[in-house]
Amino acid sequence: MVEVVDTDSQVFIIEKVSKLLDIEVETDSEICQFKKKRTAEAQKNSKVYVRWALDLKVSISSLENDGQAVNEAEIFLLPEELPNFTSALIQHSILFPTNFSQQLSMERGMYCIRIKSQESPINFAERLVGALKSLA
Repeated sequence: MVEVVDTDSQVFIIEKVSKLLDIEVETDSEICQFKKKRTAEAQKNSKVYVRWALDLKVSISSLENDGQAVNEAEIFLLPEELPNFTSALIQHSILFPTNFSQQLSMERGMYCIRIKSQESPINFAERLVGALKSLA
């Protein structure tokens, strides 16, 4: 028996995630990727401001007919942003799924948080956007 893939609902999900993240989607037959740089500023002293371009990468793979997928994100954060981001992520109204993992590392003087879950890409994106808004 051949499984029928509901491409209309998959297209809707990908478009919704693209709108939520405010990122154009790059897609191939297996993976949808969203990439963009966000800017962050910090005042080092009374005369010096520093601006960084920080990477944000999100991918969606194995999108099923029931709307579940493998979602991954890689977010670079300044050290002072990490507490707000993780707090907002944890306190979001959409609870984490049972299949969720998070890894934190220090790269180039910044934190890199990698998140992976199996859930609706829309829920994943809404939780991620909520945490990113806490940085503004």
